[in-house]
Amino acid sequence: MQFVHPEVLWALSALTIPVLVHLFSFRRHRKVSFSQTAFLKEVRMESRSRNRIRNWLVLLMRLAAMACIILAFAEPMWPTEDGEDNSGQKRVSIYMDTSPSMELEGRNGPMLEAAKNGALALVESHAATDQFHVVSSSFDPSDRRWLNKEEALERIASVQPGHAAPNIRDVLFHQQEFLSDTDGKQRLAYLFTDLQQSSHTMTGEAAGMVDSTLFVRFVTQAAQPKVNIRVDSAWFDAPMRLIGRSEVLNVRISHDAQRPVDDLPLSLSINGRKAAIGSYRIVPGLTTDTVLRFRHEESGPVHAMVSTTDAPVTFDDALHVGYNVAENVKVVLVQGRESTPAEQVALGRLFGDAALHEVQSMEAAALDYASLDAADLIVLQGVRDPSNGLVAALLRNVSSGKSLMMLPPAEALGTGWDELLVGLGAHGVADWMTSEEPVRLGKLHHDHPLFAGVFARAPRRVDLPTVRGWHARSPTGSLERSLISFADGREFLTTGLKGLGRYHFCAAPFDPKWSNLAQHALLVPTALRMAETSRATGLQQFTAGSDVAVLLQGLDRATGAGLALRPAAGDAAERLLLESGTVPGGVEVYLPLRDAVPGPYFIESIAAAGNNGDSVSVVMALGINPARGESDLSIWDVEDWKQALTTEGWRRSDVISSDVEDLVQEVEVLEAGQPLWLSLVTLSLLFLLIEMTLLKRKSAMRQAPEASAP
Repeated sequence: MQFVHPEVLWALSALTIPVLVHLFSFRRHRKVSFSQTAFLKEVRMESRSRNRIRNWLVLLMRLAAMACIILAFAEPMWPTEDGEDNSGQKRVSIYMDTSPSMELEGRNGPMLEAAKNGALALVESHAATDQFHVVSSSFDPSDRRWLNKEEALERIASVQPGHAAPNIRDVLFHQQEFLSDTDGKQRLAYLFTDLQQSSHTMTGEAAGMVDSTLFVRFVTQAAQPKVNIRVDSAWFDAPMRLIGRSEVLNVRISHDAQRPVDDLPLSLSINGRKAAIGSYRIVPGLTTDTVLRFRHEESGPVHAMVSTTDAPVTFDDALHVGYNVAENVKVVLVQGRESTPAEQVALGRLFGDAALHEVQSMEAAALDYASLDAADLIVLQGVRDPSNGLVAALLRNVSSGKSLMMLPPAEALGTGWDELLVGLGAHGVADWMTSEEPVRLGKLHHDHPLFAGVFARAPRRVDLPTVRGWHARSPTGSLERSLISFADGREFLTTGLKGLGRYHFCAAPFDPKWSNLAQHALLVPTALRMAETSRATGLQQFTAGSDVAVLLQGLDRATGAGLALRPAAGDAAERLLLESGTVPGGVEVYLPLRDAVPGPYFIESIAAAGNNGDSVSVVMALGINPARGESDLSIWDVEDWKQALTTEGWRRSDVISSDVEDLVQEVEVLEAGQPLWLSLVTLSLLFLLIEMTLLKRKSAMRQAPEASAP
């Protein structure tokens, strides 16, 4: 036990005064003569021993009451586990939660401002010799140093809202790692946070990092309940976007509303210009899926923003994405010596629309690998035995996101085909099969995603092509599916996935001698869908507060060229140079998004151009958004969070849910111990009450004999 004012304990010596008075106080008795003693027979006499015991009890109650009052003025403190050793210099780590959810209103205004006021009061209450470590959610490298009291106050006052939302396990690990070199000093970790459930998860991973010598204290305040509506995600129906083509953008809205609401606004902006508007309805307990229809009017990197209106929680009302719009599909025809004129005409007819396709033809014996790498769709036709170089180039392009259409020639094939197919994850080619009479194919697998949008409804009777010669194959690979098959289930036209791209294999050539596929109406929509889905230009969207590495596929960076990240609405002064390196398939670039502000961005390639300045070209458009988990405003109950900490082994932990004016007092209780003055005052009153009861009983017993006398 410790005393805040131990000098008051000298007053306990005054307790000897009542004892001395009691010992040396003698009552003088008066003698009374009686003529007869008969009248005294019914008088109730108090025995001398009982009277002595009662007097000692009264004295004891008085002494106990006085002692409790004196001890209460000395302010005794019963030490808690946290206050076992709080002497000497302290090392204090303070974490300020600057995630978007901390901008919401609490009972004392914006929660981040209240947290800053609490942290300032906490630092002010410490000694001038204590050292402090202040860190925010962004884990800024400049915060990895010890601060004195004045520097800590200045750093806390400068804390601004951010977009990073690290998991609390990472925060505890960061603080524990920084405090690990404080031997011989008391180590304290304060976390000013809102206890949001999405970022405050304690799993078995935290058990191994528990430091039994570190005191962890969470300082929180309850947020005002809010209903939040947010744009959760967006995606296109087609994997590739072309200029002038009608697009359908699917949008998913998440919410935690408790009642249905109709006609909420939704809008789409393309490169800052309004492209589509719509509305949606929310139903409690269900996400809302809706669509926005529009048309791309220009090609190149594009920024899109899907937004709604939801006050007062507005940080997640917009979803930013980036993607590329192509003018047309680049088709490269790699033709071998076995390619017949009829097949060449058929291919020319398929991809002859200059508005949709840019076609380049080359011979397999004289390849232009640069043109091959720039293609969206590569068609391999009439090649008897692909060379090792061609096989390697095809596998590399498919893995990086291109598409490959394979039309082998009739009869026996070379070993290069087996190497190519096995490299794609498919089964090799078996025997060449022929039939004197045309064999009609048996089934069209119209449910495959490749045929999405081709048929208005599921076809019942389809006039399928006929073949007289084809390459028999074993069952398809694990990522390969059939588009058209024979009646007995054998494969004819298949498609599969390899890396980021896809491949298609046709078992018969386009030569009319072996099939009527080139003249069949089904070939046109099938081939066009293969071209439209040839390059999966997915939506480029990243999360603020999390650094990430991105592969820029097919980028051939010029010597001396650098890459930079620039806000779409910013100028050259706002460019941030990026670290990058050449890897197979392109250039890998490191995006430092820990402090990035959500919005549209460009990745640019910058090359020196002599006296004409720098040559700048846009490589990628991308969108940066707040952490999705921040949109879930559910928070931990204080008692439940205490239990979660205890379960994970953080036994030296506390959760403080106090206003600023009470925070310092509650911390002092944790530092010094539990105050006992109120209990002592209560005991003093109890002892005085017992004394009064004893005196009242003694007085009543004295009056009883007097009342019975004649």
